[in-house]
Amino acid sequence: MSIMIYPEKMDPAVVSAHAAEIANVKNPMLASLCLITGSTLGGSKEYLTSIINAKDVDKLEYGESLCVFSPTGSGKTKAMELIIAALSSDSHLIVLANRCICKTQVLKDLIKCPNIPGALIEKIKVNDNVEVMTYQEFARKKHKYQGKKLVLICDECHCFAEDATFSLYPQHVVNFLNGNLDNTKRIYITATPSDVLPILWDIENLSDKPLCQFDPDNIQHFLRVTPDADCTRIKHTYIMQSDWTYLKFAVYYPAKRKELAEYIQKFCAQGKKALIYINDMEAGAEMQELLGDSQRIYSSDDKKDEIQKIALQEGFDASALVTTKVAENGWSIHDDNLSLIVAETCDMVELQQIIGRARVGRKKPREIQVLIPDYDLSLLGNMEGKLYMQLSAFQKAADNPDFALQYLNQPNPYVCYDAILKKPLVNRIGLQQLRTQLNHIRALKTEEQKNSHAFVRKVLETYGKPTEGMEELFLDYDITKACQQRIVSAWGKYKSSNCDPDALKALKEELKAACNETGAYPKELKSNIQIDTVNDILLFAGIHEIVSPEIRRFEITDRSSSALSADV
Repeated sequence: MSIMIYPEKMDPAVVSAHAAEIANVKNPMLASLCLITGSTLGGSKEYLTSIINAKDVDKLEYGESLCVFSPTGSGKTKAMELIIAALSSDSHLIVLANRCICKTQVLKDLIKCPNIPGALIEKIKVNDNVEVMTYQEFARKKHKYQGKKLVLICDECHCFAEDATFSLYPQHVVNFLNGNLDNTKRIYITATPSDVLPILWDIENLSDKPLCQFDPDNIQHFLRVTPDADCTRIKHTYIMQSDWTYLKFAVYYPAKRKELAEYIQKFCAQGKKALIYINDMEAGAEMQELLGDSQRIYSSDDKKDEIQKIALQEGFDASALVTTKVAENGWSIHDDNLSLIVAETCDMVELQQIIGRARVGRKKPREIQVLIPDYDLSLLGNMEGKLYMQLSAFQKAADNPDFALQYLNQPNPYVCYDAILKKPLVNRIGLQQLRTQLNHIRALKTEEQKNSHAFVRKVLETYGKPTEGMEELFLDYDITKACQQRIVSAWGKYKSSNCDPDALKALKEELKAACNETGAYPKELKSNIQIDTVNDILLFAGIHEIVSPEIRRFEITDRSSSALSADV
């Protein structure tokens, strides 16, 4: 396919037609970007290589960019290989990865040598025109590339927003992009674009108009406030749809670590594996101690050899792996035994990224159980307090960067001296992202006050799962007790009715639903249940009353039309 760019003035009819095509794009900011730049959508069973033409990437002019928003496991690495192969021989390509473990896996995939030692892989070049490095490495030596012609693949670019709250490297990289727009071609890749979209728009926008949210019910307003296609350097947006039917969610209480550990141990005792992400090192250490036989990765420094091993074999040896931010996104685990993921974070991007570590086939994915935490008002209040303190520290440094540069320990995530700009570099991205996170927590608190389990409900809605009957998802949910309660409720309704045939029919349906939906009753009830079965179910719920068979009178007529009566 060829890249489609809208005319300078967007036509309402064209926008309406395209809006119908992107109806499944639920993020209104992303839908807006699709309408401005033009977009190509791939199905949930397709791979990225079926919709992206690598030759079109090479046709990009310096100063232009593409966006590729594609879920994990959709073939981004293969598409990257095709892009590299299609580049002209004089192109200088740099692939940027956000974690050491991701860099190692990219190198392994591009070099096509599965048995290469971990210590050697980083010393091998893909070819003379291709470099692979982390964003942190690029930020340290960005001066070498200043003003040079480059093709940049910004893989996992959501890190511009996600990592800015604890590191200055995203600000360094974004500043480099802003200063080298005309001499670079940029390809932004991520599975979770929601938080980073405003940052990408700021980099690529040629007008003073922000990226607004698209409202399909008010297209005329969208056309009035939205920049035209010639106001952005982004020339096309590729999106792959997701199918989350293979995910089965369950809920736990973060304070009940012992119960969580016992559940994980029982699960792993079946020969399966668990990946446990906890966004706090102390809590992660506690979980590892409770689990006993497990691996841990808390930093890329003390576990460099182990990280390389996991990256190269695309899996881990122990039954459970406990990790923090160092390995929560970007890397692949191709292990059919990995069937349980614990995602303890309130950040939706982090949660989606950790779920995406388990690679499953797009056409026939295996079932993955995901355990998510239920944050009550107390825990949400603690998060709010920590974020407020963190935001205050960022704001204080931003208000007086010279003072912060002189008196704060270096390195810190707030401010540093930029040798190229010859002035303090303030982490403006981190400041904005912390404001966004604080607003997110406050919104959850408000929702939790109105209706409990607000975070659980948000996660389920994000993945298109039903929110009715959420109590059944909790690990301490007693299916037998729940079944018995439904049986008692159904029996109470029947007793307060006229106890006629219609009421009996309704009782049977409710009893059958209670038994089958909870799975607590020893037998599966498939057809119309008999009176004896009704009484057995009542006894199962501790009800010692019975339903007696109804007595009806039937008329029996012989062939000669003579009649006699019988009681049945």
